[in-house]
Amino acid sequence: MAQKEKHIKTLYLLRHAKAETQDAKKTDHERQLIDKGIRHAGKMAKLVESFRFPPEAIFTSTAARAHETARIFGETLKLSDKVIADDTFYSASHQTYLQRIQKFPDEIDSLMIVGHNPVLEDLLVLLTSRSPFHCKMPTCALASVHFHVTLWSEIRPATGILRVMLYPKLFID
Repeated sequence: MAQKEKHIKTLYLLRHAKAETQDAKKTDHERQLIDKGIRHAGKMAKLVESFRFPPEAIFTSTAARAHETARIFGETLKLSDKVIADDTFYSASHQTYLQRIQKFPDEIDSLMIVGHNPVLEDLLVLLTSRSPFHCKMPTCALASVHFHVTLWSEIRPATGILRVMLYPKLFID
């Protein structure tokens, strides 16, 4: 019996853009983007728009700063109706992220998760087996990870290939 041809699933991990500092007037969940964060998110979204295989849907943490970042990317990528808020991406562990990724809809080949550190860095290390030193994600950093699989459920630790790591300081002052 012939083996089923493998495809590439692409997972974009995006850390939310620069947000307000924590203060007593707002919960962590309510912190919003500052002007610099909005500018950086807009410029990074324009960059992603030029990718050969941009994301087909965006899953985001329910935290205000992540949701705002996802909305900016959604508008730029014409995916506003495909920005899905998911509590999993606010406070879950990197293992829980992986379990959620494995349940993504298989008809979609390219997805973006907008989340938080340190979980995104830990997830990137888990998926790619790269050194934590090579997986640092400052605000609005974007990692593109490819998997040679047909189904999201086939993704396992150490099976991803880190293709791109971009962040605003590379392009924007």
